[in-house]
Amino acid sequence: MIRLSFIRKAFTKIWPVVVLVIALYPNISFGQSAEGKESTESFVQESLGKTEGTSEVKLGKDYLKGYISDTKSILTSPSRWEKSDWLKFSLVTGTTIGLFTLDYDIQHWAQERRNSTTNKITGFFEPFGNGAVSLPTLGAFYLYGQLLDDKKAQTTGLLGLESFVLSGISTEAIKVATHRQRPDEGGQSFKWDGPSFSFTGSHLSFPSADSTLVFSIATVIASEYNEIAWIPPLAYGIATLTALGKINDNDHWASDVFLGSAIGFFTAKAILTLHKKNANISVIPVNDGRVRGLTISLKF
Repeated sequence: MIRLSFIRKAFTKIWPVVVLVIALYPNISFGQSAEGKESTESFVQESLGKTEGTSEVKLGKDYLKGYISDTKSILTSPSRWEKSDWLKFSLVTGTTIGLFTLDYDIQHWAQERRNSTTNKITGFFEPFGNGAVSLPTLGAFYLYGQLLDDKKAQTTGLLGLESFVLSGISTEAIKVATHRQRPDEGGQSFKWDGPSFSFTGSHLSFPSADSTLVFSIATVIASEYNEIAWIPPLAYGIATLTALGKINDNDHWASDVFLGSAIGFFTAKAILTLHKKNANISVIPVNDGRVRGLTISLKF
């Protein structure tokens, strides 16, 4: 039998190749429709330059300045939240608190069922939660975008890096503000040391940094390549199994993992939103049997 550790090492080495395939796939054409023509709507939208998705991002002074402006926008965003945003915040907060009350029970349940199989699975996905794999992956996106002039791949790499950095800073700030004891440091889920400027040593469990980082990158990739059906499930699947592995390995409590994942996900979504193109022109063909034409909508 092929050992799981060998598969993990092999997958880690070929990950840049997978990245190139993902980046190249959207540019491959498999043929035209039966009529051999594009629909009127698609043709008109392309002709008028309707913009969707994320704006092109380039490495340079503006990109670096964006870290500051995007951070400011994210920190001040609660003042602009709508009811749906407050609902999401409430759900994340409520779920985190709920899991906190169950942390010890979940940890006990997971450790009772921990075995060689769960250890092998978590061992396979563990590298995706650290910079040794995630940063080269983002670098491969950017390099591919530069070499083959693929704007989407280039943008994915740069926005993924920004999400990685900003979400990581947020998580570390919470860690040093709480200094929560890890499950393998005594098993007391309610043990918090409180604020301290120490970034090293023990009692830095809340939230899970690995969960934050893997979800921050997975969310950018899944969002940028959401037109490819298998990319979002693959990206989020890897992120989820990486995060759950921290519970199996007794490195983090369930609430640590959940909040860390949420920080990564919502930070990435915020950054993607800040870099969205403005779809100011929409064109809708009209053909009701009596009238044929186009309806053009402008947003200001």
